[in-house]
Amino acid sequence: MTSPVLSSTRVLAIDAATRIQALALLDGDQLLENRTQRVRYNHGSALLANIEALFEAQALSLNQVDLFAVGLGPGSFTGLRVALASAKALARAHNKPIVGVSSLAAAALPLALSSPERPVCVAFDARRNEVYAALFIARNNALATLLPENTYAPHELAAQLSALNLHTPITLLGDGIAPYPALRNLGDLSTFHIPPTFLNTPSALGVARLASEHLAAHGPDDLVTLEPNYIRPTDARLPSKP
Repeated sequence: MTSPVLSSTRVLAIDAATRIQALALLDGDQLLENRTQRVRYNHGSALLANIEALFEAQALSLNQVDLFAVGLGPGSFTGLRVALASAKALARAHNKPIVGVSSLAAAALPLALSSPERPVCVAFDARRNEVYAALFIARNNALATLLPENTYAPHELAAQLSALNLHTPITLLGDGIAPYPALRNLGDLSTFHIPPTFLNTPSALGVARLASEHLAAHGPDDLVTLEPNYIRPTDARLPSKP
């Protein structure tokens, strides 16, 4: 069943939780644009320019957006702040609602919905030998959480996933898998599956869908109080000035 808001809402979705900057523009159920770009240094210099280019390609204006959707992380400190600040500025300028959603859940959603009852674990590299991760599964056309969002040492996450005995292969997504042997080597087991790289690139489609469903069920988020979800307290602090 499709969320009723999807049939009538034009959504701009933004996610910058990783080094992949993801933008999606949907008009109801129709996908107008789905763009991803690997950012070499930081998202700040490219995000607004990429948004402008997207709307120029569609011959649309930002004022025609009904909902600004943004991934709140967990993920890159700079990426999260840039994405949220940009989404807030656009929502404020055009007097439109904003909704923030989990970047991990958004990354899992498209694959989970395409393979119901097959669990999907998303892990983003958190550096310091940790990953931000969670385990999801699609049931009744909605995403359920099997393992909560948190920071995990790679070997701890691997052990927890292996101990679940779900009797169906777990798909592993995200840039936190390849750098860590404890997670990467799970792909050699029949109980885990790691998609090829070209299928493992974050997109903002999940952000758009989750935000649309949230808007329909709960209304918009508060523009002033909406904040990124850092999970790790030290990531919520601005870098010290030299």
